[in-house]
Amino acid sequence: MNSSLVLQAKNLSKTFSLGAEDLYVLKEIDLALPRSSSLSIRGESGCGKTTLLNLLARIEQADRGELTWNHRLMRCDRPATREEVAQRASFLGVVYQAYYLVPELDVLENVTLPARITGRFDPSIEDRARFLLEQMGVGNKSSQIPGKLSGGERQRVAIARALINRPEVLLADEPTGNLDERTGEEVMDLLLHACSEEGASLILVTHNLAFAQATDRQTFLSGGQLNEV
Repeated sequence: MNSSLVLQAKNLSKTFSLGAEDLYVLKEIDLALPRSSSLSIRGESGCGKTTLLNLLARIEQADRGELTWNHRLMRCDRPATREEVAQRASFLGVVYQAYYLVPELDVLENVTLPARITGRFDPSIEDRARFLLEQMGVGNKSSQIPGKLSGGERQRVAIARALINRPEVLLADEPTGNLDERTGEEVMDLLLHACSEEGASLILVTHNLAFAQATDRQTFLSGGQLNEV
């Protein structure tokens, strides 16, 4: 693997069975992500963008293909190993359209949760969480519960949570999909700035052409093929 690449996929393929037929969603996808870079993926609804992110995160199993996380080669046609799951917690951060904040926890507890799950929690983690929340413009919301926040505020908290373990790669799946245009622009600016400041590479799935064009490279997924545009 090229030493400048933090993530690389080769020949990733995925089908879903529909009765007696197979639906080919992804066909021999190749993807290379340099360190501290950003890449966007656009495509029609249902074309397989989220499935591709799930394969890159080893959440779903591919039919065939290889994936490299920071020089570690993995076969994707089998379930993630325990070691790969442990590595994922520090290597990847994920931001979802639906936020997925824990409603019973306050904002600070939500942001520090990944560190607690991975056994990395110590007093410095709360300091980092507060720093990230300030960077996201919601530093005054640390004691609030998610239900008291607006959609834009929830997504800012979700981005801070995704960055808490200092991931090398951030996967963002339609992070502005539930936001109005103005709030979406604000959140996207914060996301791109935060990745730049943290030195994290970004793979962004979006329908928004302007957001896609804000990344270093743009791709389009259609017919199971991923092509640069």
